[in-house]
Amino acid sequence: MELTIVIIDDSPAIEEHALLYTLEDNYRNVKFFLKPEEGLDYILNHLHLNIIVLLDIEFSPTDKEDGHSILKKIKSKSSLVPVILWSAINENEESFSDFINNHAFGFIHKDETIEKSMVIINKAVTFLETSLDNIIEDWIISKNEDKDKPIYLTSDGQSFSLNDILFEVRNQTEVGKDFSRKLNSLTIDLLLRKKETIND
Repeated sequence: MELTIVIIDDSPAIEEHALLYTLEDNYRNVKFFLKPEEGLDYILNHLHLNIIVLLDIEFSPTDKEDGHSILKKIKSKSSLVPVILWSAINENEESFSDFINNHAFGFIHKDETIEKSMVIINKAVTFLETSLDNIIEDWIISKNEDKDKPIYLTSDGQSFSLNDILFEVRNQTEVGKDFSRKLNSLTIDLLLRKKETIND
């Protein structure tokens, strides 16, 4: 699975943080944005990628965005992007209710050890690896002949191939969301009717 780590932090010094070196050692695509608006634009324009976000909370008063607004805007577009808050702010000194409501994936204090920080990041990696879009992508890679086969027909007559559905799910369009819900319902129905079983 190709993975992109996006770090949004307005402190240039953070580029020397040990966690960034660890991430760069482990992942080929690590992108750093000093301006929160630029980081947000990159994420929203690359929803077709597997992205994990490390997001600072506080930015300069001259910036249009802060951690709260960035998380909200990401989650309004896609639930498939794990956003990890990465901040020096003490959790007890900041109101985290909206972060919880907007489904932040986790919180890493900037003074946390590399080992403990990587535990949370690895959980985000697992989340992506087991998401529906990556399962579809793995299927396409292993059975390329299936990618253009029509598998989904909407009520208004639109036909979607497996490749089309991958795009729709990744970009969290209404078609993609509807397909995901229906596929999950179908899977559970088949299992409960004992028409299918899941084997390891």
